[in-house]
Amino acid sequence: MRYPPSAPERGRGYPDAFFYAMEETDLAWRALDAGWRIEYRGDLLVHHPATTPTRHGGALRHTARNRAWLARRRLPLPLVPVYLGVWCALTLARARSVSAARETLSGFLSGLREPAGERRPIRWRTVWLMTRLGRPPIV
Repeated sequence: MRYPPSAPERGRGYPDAFFYAMEETDLAWRALDAGWRIEYRGDLLVHHPATTPTRHGGALRHTARNRAWLARRRLPLPLVPVYLGVWCALTLARARSVSAARETLSGFLSGLREPAGERRPIRWRTVWLMTRLGRPPIV
């Protein structure tokens, strides 16, 4: 029996260049834009080892860079500066040290300068759907 392709297969998988951080968000936004439904399942139990993001060297930098890439690749142009401005402010406000803030800023700048990959923004209809679901793509 052949099963229909999964969302990651239909959506062409995770973006390879991301490596660490934000690849699931990219996939989720593409899935929503393609008409898939995403639902929160609080009744499911998932076991994931408790670890810190810094277990990966450059985790803060990669996360900030990939967030900038995500915005540049997937958001309608008017939302890109809004999304990045909100996240930059939130991330820097949460930074626990000057070095963490520097690493984050370095990642954001890298994400703005380096090629982000193919630009295929989600539709405004998807932006509205995400907003109605309580997760507007600016927060």
